[in-house]
Amino acid sequence: MTARDPFATLRARMDALGFRPSSGLGQNFLLDPSLHRFLADQAAPTAADTVVEIGVGLGFLTRELAARAGRVVAVEIDGRLLQLAREDLAAASTVEWVHGDALDGPGRSLHPAIAAAAPAAVGGRVLLVANLPYAVSGPLLAEVCALPQLPARCVLLVQKELAQRVAAPAGAPDYGGLGALLQALFVPRLLRDVSPQVFRPRPKVVSAVLELALRPAGPLAARSASDRRSFAVFVRQLFQQRRKALRTTLPAALAAAGLPAVAWPDDVLQGRAERASGDTIAAWWARAVAGAAGTARP
Repeated sequence: MTARDPFATLRARMDALGFRPSSGLGQNFLLDPSLHRFLADQAAPTAADTVVEIGVGLGFLTRELAARAGRVVAVEIDGRLLQLAREDLAAASTVEWVHGDALDGPGRSLHPAIAAAAPAAVGGRVLLVANLPYAVSGPLLAEVCALPQLPARCVLLVQKELAQRVAAPAGAPDYGGLGALLQALFVPRLLRDVSPQVFRPRPKVVSAVLELALRPAGPLAARSASDRRSFAVFVRQLFQQRRKALRTTLPAALAAAGLPAVAWPDDVLQGRAERASGDTIAAWWARAVAGAAGTARP
């Protein structure tokens, strides 16, 4: 591949296409090449791996990923940006370009090209690496949990506040439904902060690099995508009234997930969702699923 054009040159090409960055689409371009390399290095793709990149932008990160991975599924909602990235990376034969909204699947699930991602070779992994638009980061991360094949690792540039919520332990002020959901599947880790100064346009908040490492022996790792979606519904309903006693919230959460009523011990019913870890909540959900399966037996 040829060397990357200076941003001033790319800006002139964007102007020629009538492009203006959209705050609604989270179009803040990460310009620091060392950070592009950092994101790719933390994901550490190999020739056997497929990397899904959401929000290609001008293709700066795509360039780093294409040099390492066997396949890159590069998703971009803005056709003008995708055109520029494709022109600059025309020699990158391992990149599959996808023009579309990452949340363009049925019911605002992930785009079919993301859902269909599979390893590039036997023994490979699926990885997710992205500079995520702030506005859709939460919904998108929730949908990752329902993918047919869970990513072995996600390395994501997100708003620092979101990263802190995802990594917060049970009982912490920042802990919520998204953290509980993701922690039942992944081990979250904040790798570094990223200043607004390295973006154009500059966002008004600090960003952070968030790593999510799959828990192969976690309580939901072996479950089907439909099971994990049921669990996500259960968690979301539980945390709508996170400070209320589970005596009140558990029945509503089970009903929302289409699961039968379950008899719970008093120590559970007196607790609150905000104090329960992702694994504990997964155990409650699994107990109800087992009860439903038992009821269905002839």
